Amino acid sequence: MGLFDSPVLQIQQLSSQLEYEISDENGRPLGSAAQVAGRKPNKGLRAMVSGSGLEGARVIVQVRDPDGTPAFFVDRQDGAPVAIVAPDGALIGRFGDDDAASWQQSAANTAGRAPGLSFMLSGPVRPAMIQRLTDPAGSPLCELHWEFRQGTVDGNRSWLPTGCAYNGPNGQQIARLDYGQAKRKDSYVLRLLGRLPEPLRTLVIASPLAFDLSRS
Repeated sequence: MGLFDSPVLQIQQLSSQLEYEISDENGRPLGSAAQVAGRKPNKGLRAMVSGSGLEGARVIVQVRDPDGTPAFFVDRQDGAPVAIVAPDGALIGRFGDDDAASWQQSAANTAGRAPGLSFMLSGPVRPAMIQRLTDPAGSPLCELHWEFRQGTVDGNRSWLPTGCAYNGPNGQQIARLDYGQAKRKDSYVLRLLGRLPEPLRTLVIASPLAFDLSRS
């Protein structure tokens, strides 16, 4: 069973660098990913003080099969949706934020709360984040609806993403992502809920890495 056939993919970042192992639910290797272009993330003390250092930089990660055959590229450029690109350079599709849908969901989350009293009376408002996968022409193929929990970041209370549901064009759930957030090494478990057509299948498989790069 290969990268495009397994119903479950585990994606583990190996270090503070943009390198990942991809395996099935039993830990069998399905592929790997590594940065092939762009500025390298900061390491050690510099990373702790000034972050990854990738803000505004173009970064490209290549995903490979276990035998080293390129499967696709994930290309992040500042101010643009993340591009998923075939080995021959053809655009497969894009991953990006759906700001309008996120705003609508955020408004629904705050509906009925009194201005200035929402935190004291009802607790902090849960954030809304909706992203989408689109084909090369920009037509939407799937929406990612993120879930959050309250946690602590650098001593401050914050909302932390825990995973998301992938909803297809008819609103049906087609995949599920669980996200394990760490300071420098994140992990993802992606479950595909059925056989997906192309290019949607490749875009869903690439989306955890696209999300990771969008946050780098």
